[in-house]
Amino acid sequence: MSVKAILGNIKKYGILETWRMHRKRDAERRLVVKREKTFIENEKDELDPEDPDYMEFMERLSDPKDFKKYLRELHDRVVKDELPQIYEEYSGQPAEDKIIVMERGNSPSPSSAHLAEVLESQGKYRIIYMSLGIREVSMLKYYENVRGFIKEMATAKAVLISTANDFLSFIDVRPETKIIQLWHGVGMFKKVGYSTLSSKGFGLNKEYRDVFDQYKNYSYVTIASEEQAWMFEDAMHISRDSGVLAPVGISRTDLFFDEKYKKEARRQMEELCPAVKGRKIILYAPTFRGTVNAPTAPDKLDIDAFGEALSDEYVLFIKHHSVCENVRKEIPEKWRDSFCYDMNARPDLSIEKLLILADVCITDYSSIAFEYSILERPMLFFAYDLDDYLDERGMYLDYDEVTPGPVCRTNQEMISCIRSLPEGFDREEVSAFRKKYVGMCDGHATERTIELIES
Repeated sequence: MSVKAILGNIKKYGILETWRMHRKRDAERRLVVKREKTFIENEKDELDPEDPDYMEFMERLSDPKDFKKYLRELHDRVVKDELPQIYEEYSGQPAEDKIIVMERGNSPSPSSAHLAEVLESQGKYRIIYMSLGIREVSMLKYYENVRGFIKEMATAKAVLISTANDFLSFIDVRPETKIIQLWHGVGMFKKVGYSTLSSKGFGLNKEYRDVFDQYKNYSYVTIASEEQAWMFEDAMHISRDSGVLAPVGISRTDLFFDEKYKKEARRQMEELCPAVKGRKIILYAPTFRGTVNAPTAPDKLDIDAFGEALSDEYVLFIKHHSVCENVRKEIPEKWRDSFCYDMNARPDLSIEKLLILADVCITDYSSIAFEYSILERPMLFFAYDLDDYLDERGMYLDYDEVTPGPVCRTNQEMISCIRSLPEGFDREEVSAFRKKYVGMCDGHATERTIELIES
């Protein structure tokens, strides 16, 4: 970081906070280097030791600060120079009746999975799934995967994506191809994208965003209601009048209206978690803390206290954000698989299935609240770190005012709220939230999204 940037941070946040921010960034750099060393070791049989890119990668891996600089140089070269050249070469071929489902990580995104399955069943398009492997493979392999994606995209009818990326920043997408941003959340409490420019230590800086537009070339962004359009306008700098922000609903929420799907979710749950029989389900589904490069899993929920107070009537399912797969804590042995279940270890039960099964949902600042409101069931918000979260990340909405359920700071508050059910549940509050923020999630979002692809 430049001296000017450091002085700017000191003026804005003070010396101590600036020092903390720099220590945090240093820790993140070391974590990235450690991760890359593991990945490159796993991939060594696939790599050419004489390849110039590989040689430079290995040479600069020894210094975390210099390696971060190298990754930026690699990114700029690939995105600015290589990808536009690849696209220009391959887009000279005729467009095909194929749809690319692109995931930056290895796991299929819930946002695209259902839509892709419906499209595949219709048989009109060839569906190609492409996982780029971010944070699962080395950055050398990752950019190799990105190049492959651009080749396929160049002749596609449509591309389905669900996260921000800047691969398209310098590409002129042919008019025959639709880029559909399905997004990975049904709604937004916490700020994302351009909205985070004023957030402390979170998000990309303005200089980067001015050069690499992560939200360029979208044909449509599907959103859950017109009420949410202003948030996406602020986050993506896409005008509400452009026609790109499309309030057609979120495809995967159609599953909440599918009786066959719900019945299968129940069957799978009873097979994987037999101790649930005869008890109700509490789902704890928080978002992560920190950054996606250095995430931490919230660990303030007191499983012992919940077990002692509620295990006669309930079981507890814990589902952490996907970036916390390797940093979540173990469940105490006393309660493991008798009262409390680690649902990250049971991938067959997707988050949609868990929401369908849950009698009560505890979340925090996650978009899960928007999805769960469709079911109009009780939810709690465990916001033990609300002040810090607001300071570091920021939110679009007045959190205390808009949350459709009690905001709790302690475990005892949550236990008391759950014990008060069903009398303490305000269904009208949840219903009003649902109508306002996810009104187009009515079981027909997939149909309307397919109409966008074919328009």
